[in-house]
Amino acid sequence: MLQYELSQASPNSLIVEIGAQYDDTVQYGSLSIFIDPLFKPTHNARIYGLVKAIPKGKCYNEDGIEIEADVKVGDKVYFHYLATFDENACLYGNYYRIPYCWVFCVVRGTDIIPIGGWTFCEKMVEGEEEFSQVEVGNVKISAVTNSSGLVTSIGKNESTRVAIMRHIGKPLKNINSIEVNSGEKVLIEKSLNFENTIEGKSYYTIRQGDILGKYKTF
Repeated sequence: MLQYELSQASPNSLIVEIGAQYDDTVQYGSLSIFIDPLFKPTHNARIYGLVKAIPKGKCYNEDGIEIEADVKVGDKVYFHYLATFDENACLYGNYYRIPYCWVFCVVRGTDIIPIGGWTFCEKMVEGEEEFSQVEVGNVKISAVTNSSGLVTSIGKNESTRVAIMRHIGKPLKNINSIEVNSGEKVLIEKSLNFENTIEGKSYYTIRQGDILGKYKTF
């Protein structure tokens, strides 16, 4: 039970119940392994919870641009891993004040809905279309071959510049939508492709404004 009634969040923030500040269990298949989350606190910070209260009035991002206020009480939200590290963030027990602009998305049923101008892009392999299956010592591997069939490189590296758009929400208020649909390849800023695990899957979390455009091969 809450010690205080928290029916309305302060301006530009949400009140979220997160259960615990850190995740102390790692799942490998059917095996659960308990870990010390404080060994890497930022890596193990819990980044999701249930919304208990929303603010009254408009909300804005770090640059003062209005956010489309899509979060509702009862939503499951994912947010920036530093959101709970502020010593003033914890209101009581497992109830935290989360800045609205640090919320990446809401989850309703099976729908992942980015907010605040965020998108989620699926990682892809560099030059994926160039790889083919070759057999080496009765073992099949992925490799790039030349016109003579000789292997020129093996091993796949995840691209930091190209990704596949999977989830895109509303843009910031009075900002034009980007003309990209789910499933299309996009070119992204190399240094802005930080990852988050959303509903069990790892995505690049990218602002709409940091997507340079559609990626096409010719």
